[in-house]
Amino acid sequence: MKKRIIGIFIVFCLLVAFGVTISVDWLYNTFENLTFDEIVFHLKVPMEGTDTSLIYTYIKECLWKIILATIVISFVLIYPIAKDVKIIKEIHTKGRKRTIIASSCLAVLIMIVSVNKAVNATDIKAYISNQRDSSTLIEDEYVDPSKTEIDFPEEKRNLIYIFLESMESTFYSVKDGGLSDKDLIPEISKLAKENINFSNTDKLGGAYTLYGTTWTVGAMTAQTAGVPLKLTIDDNSLGEYNVFLGGVYSIGQVLEANGYHNFLLLGSESQFAGRNKLFTQHGNYEIWDFNSALEENRVSEKIWWGFTDDMLFEIAKEKILNLASQDQPFNFTMLTADTHFQDGYLCKDCPNKFDEQYKNVIACSSKRVGEFIKWIQAQDFYDNTTIVIAGDHLSMQSNFFELEEGQNYDKTTVSIIINSAIEAENTKSRLYSTMDLYPTTLAALGATIEGNRLGLGTNLFSNEQTLIEKYGLEYLNSELMKTSKFYNNKILVSK
Repeated sequence: MKKRIIGIFIVFCLLVAFGVTISVDWLYNTFENLTFDEIVFHLKVPMEGTDTSLIYTYIKECLWKIILATIVISFVLIYPIAKDVKIIKEIHTKGRKRTIIASSCLAVLIMIVSVNKAVNATDIKAYISNQRDSSTLIEDEYVDPSKTEIDFPEEKRNLIYIFLESMESTFYSVKDGGLSDKDLIPEISKLAKENINFSNTDKLGGAYTLYGTTWTVGAMTAQTAGVPLKLTIDDNSLGEYNVFLGGVYSIGQVLEANGYHNFLLLGSESQFAGRNKLFTQHGNYEIWDFNSALEENRVSEKIWWGFTDDMLFEIAKEKILNLASQDQPFNFTMLTADTHFQDGYLCKDCPNKFDEQYKNVIACSSKRVGEFIKWIQAQDFYDNTTIVIAGDHLSMQSNFFELEEGQNYDKTTVSIIINSAIEAENTKSRLYSTMDLYPTTLAALGATIEGNRLGLGTNLFSNEQTLIEKYGLEYLNSELMKTSKFYNNKILVSK
């Protein structure tokens, strides 16, 4: 019995050791710019709707290594304990005890070394340190939209807001401000040049992604509510909460209060990461997602994250026409998915111009966006409609456009405003984040905002400084990483 317990203990230690080491290596080699706050978030929210190919990839690349390493080393450590082989028979009882102690200690040592290696490979130490440190920056700078005067013109403009998965400025050509030898997104580049592109440089550029805004639901929170998405280790799961970020007042709520019909279109399942709660609880959005497509027999099985972008844009046209036929202004928001890592999803009708699948997927997304915008511009409602095209966050495709040593380049998300109600005076060398798109979008609809700030965002059509321009990118990020009692008590308010 004692041998069995010791054997189980050794196997447990080795499973932890190899499981942690191999899994962390896989995570950080697979996900570009992965942060520990993102890992914590996804451990605490509903994971239904996750692309199953990620799970299969993990099983294929990691699970067998973990099991094989555990079996081999377990055999080496446990066999002398469990079997009375000839050599062991010659050892007296005290020698066997030493063997048991040595095997157990070695298993524990392997576990400690492996866990320590994993800790050093991640930003967990900084994360824990930031949980102990506090900052008042959010409290000092937060402007409550629910208490801010926001006035709309009598004739309200429609809003079409397109979240583009992982669409970043590096995809532009080097000539235009990107990192690509050949422009991967020529249709989007053309739209950026011909319309409003608030850029962080004197060429094409976009918005920085700050702490708590670097994955999809965090990005959606930033752009619709002007705040990052921050959870602490001791928070309960957001999926179990009745309220998702109960203290925020989002663009959906502003528009709903002004008579808008809010609509969200997703090709994936809306409950993934709590997105359904974010939008239904902040603007009463009507949501049409993969589950809706199943219910209406538009699809029979999941492909990629649900249904792919070729179908998404066709359904978008259908839903927009229906919204436009109603007697109220509309806010139509959609999220693409084909450009999600790893390697994206290449539809049959996508052009095959490049030697890498991910580049072809990016180019295909640009082509679809260009065609979709042309379709919108041909509709009767276009004159009174403003379009925002925004990358949700930077690409997580590992080793894609890695900066060379000494190369100076700030990666930003694509940001374009089409058919704005007002002109932009200063669009170049604006240092801003995706949170600034919240008040900027309302201004593009013709709304006037008291003080030109909402949440932590600044209206880019104004001359007000953004928080990045005021504090600098590094300092602002370092403060957002720290614990904010104001955020936990006034914004998170999820219990």
